[in-house]
Amino acid sequence: MSSNIRINKTCEYCKKEYIAKTLITRYCSHDCNRKDYKRKLREAKIIASAESIKNKTNPNFQTIQEKDFLTVKEVATILNMSSRTIYRLIESKNLNAYNFSARKTMIRRKDIDSYFDMSWENQNINKDNLKNMITLENSYTLKEVTEKYNISESALYKVIKRLEIPKKQQGKFTLVKKSDIDKIFSNHDD
Repeated sequence: MSSNIRINKTCEYCKKEYIAKTLITRYCSHDCNRKDYKRKLREAKIIASAESIKNKTNPNFQTIQEKDFLTVKEVATILNMSSRTIYRLIESKNLNAYNFSARKTMIRRKDIDSYFDMSWENQNINKDNLKNMITLENSYTLKEVTEKYNISESALYKVIKRLEIPKKQQGKFTLVKKSDIDKIFSNHDD
């Protein structure tokens, strides 16, 4: 059954004017219909892909932010680190955690926040008094520091190097000023 209707319409894909023979015609040709259909499928795939990436990279970030106790995976998400790095921080006792079982390690949010409060760069160390001001009376040996503050020798060397704490070699001992060391470790001696 053919129709005698002739309506001027604009194609939804190519935006050209054409004469339609029915009221529901949307495209000027089968070619425009096919191209618009493929365009819509492509856009739908892009949107779906963006949604899946958003859900994978940010799983319930709001609920993680509100928790007081977090799993290693959640801490890794918050800090944008790998889970292995978090476990390394726990093993080196830089991050406090509790092992409930072989598969359940929990970390307090307060411990994560305090990890950043221990920023060594924020310590105000007087670097003007260089090696000539270091004497046996006003200094610790490295062995004394490790015993007093219960810190490993390698960790102490890293702190001294990072903060550029002046040290002086005297015989077989390496000396560092008591005031500099006390400033650093007295804040973190819990």
